[in-house]
Amino acid sequence: MNGWPITNYQIWQIKKWIRAIIVSAAGILVLGNIIAAVFINKVHVDPKSYTLKEGFPIFHSSDDYLNLVQRYHHDIGAKVIIYTIRRGESFWDVARRYSISIDTIIAANPFLTSLLAHEGLQIVVPTSDGVLLPVDNFYDAYRMARLLQYDDAITGDYRQSVFRILAPDDIRFAFFKDTRPAIVSDRLQSLYNIRKIFQNPLRYGMYSSLYGDRVDPMREGMAFHNGVDIQVRMGTPIYPAREGMVSYTGWLDGYGQTVIVQHPDGYVTTYGHCSSIKVRTGEMVGKKTVIALVGSTGRSTGPHLHFMTMRHGRMINPLLFIW
Repeated sequence: MNGWPITNYQIWQIKKWIRAIIVSAAGILVLGNIIAAVFINKVHVDPKSYTLKEGFPIFHSSDDYLNLVQRYHHDIGAKVIIYTIRRGESFWDVARRYSISIDTIIAANPFLTSLLAHEGLQIVVPTSDGVLLPVDNFYDAYRMARLLQYDDAITGDYRQSVFRILAPDDIRFAFFKDTRPAIVSDRLQSLYNIRKIFQNPLRYGMYSSLYGDRVDPMREGMAFHNGVDIQVRMGTPIYPAREGMVSYTGWLDGYGQTVIVQHPDGYVTTYGHCSSIKVRTGEMVGKKTVIALVGSTGRSTGPHLHFMTMRHGRMINPLLFIW
């Protein structure tokens, strides 16, 4: 025979060592699980504080969720802070403060039932864009990656270790960088459905003034602001928020050069302070049609788009459509 001869005694020794290794590994595994179960704090969550949607935990108790984040002793996947909403502050103000998107705030706070903030509300704010996802097993993280069509590395200690077999954590967190949530609460789902239909009329820009009461920039005192102001450089192309028919073009008192577009289902959007108008009344436009350019005409303090939305004659906060 070629090579070294192997005797029955040598085969017996090899088998003995293999058995010893297996027994030792099993002993270490069992001992490690016992130690972990006794001495290491388990991430415990009251199952009544959340429900499962497509297998993913959706928290309906803000107190339980915030408590979970605060005492979570694993790597959550991103730097987060617990932020308390101030008087008159909106989620968009918080997003702008930390240079993140509204989607990031929504994903990090699955207990939210609306996009209306109120003073004293505490929320989780990641300091980088992405989806913070609670999972009750590591496979959920891979399922979500497929839903998001996410190809980058998932961050956070979302995997249970081999020493957590006897006492696995109830919830772990995974973080998906630079993406938007695919699963939201049922209360927010209707807003997400609307959002799929509408688009932001500008490709980029800063929200310099939101819908609602504000300090009037042109005179003393408070005044109601019936739209959102998106600050961006002069001449930036403006697109319709949705396909529709142009119902008005021209000068509108206070708003300067203005375009109004009529959409299906009773929606109407208005685009004010334009520097020039690129469409005609009666023209059908799609989402890729440039309808005007950003300007500062009318009652304006600088280049920006004043964007308004209405449905059946009733004013609606535009940020419900273009966030």
